[in-house]
Amino acid sequence: MIVTKIEIPFREFLESLKIPSAPRIKGGKIFSPDEINYLTRYSTPSVYEFTQEIGNETDREFYEMFIKWLQEEDLAYGYVDVYMIFYLRYGQNLTNDEFEYLQRNIPERFEKGHVWLYEINYRKRFRLRVRLIYCLKNDFQRIIRKNIRKHL
Repeated sequence: MIVTKIEIPFREFLESLKIPSAPRIKGGKIFSPDEINYLTRYSTPSVYEFTQEIGNETDREFYEMFIKWLQEEDLAYGYVDVYMIFYLRYGQNLTNDEFEYLQRNIPERFEKGHVWLYEINYRKRFRLRVRLIYCLKNDFQRIIRKNIRKHL
């Protein structure tokens, strides 16, 4: 497994995440402007990309190494929003066993927040890839005021 820390500006990275168009499926951005504002406000983000090595690493080994990295990495504790975007092969989905394996083994440090898992499988890929978006909320607010302007 190849691990890469993504160092581009966080807002720019979130805006660049897209779902590709495919026959009978309209593409678009993964995050809405409101979600991007929420994730970038009062948070310390970290973004990592995990890529399967071609030839000598099975899918199961890739998932096991990904979970092992999550458990061993010294990620900050607190209220976090975690997004895991799985770029799978064309037409492939996580099996129920793979999903349950991930669900059972996600570290306990994520229990104070939410973990969202996205599966993107519309392009031909030869190896699996995961992007982990980890947002530690520094000043967590339970209520966020939304202004709605009336158009006259």
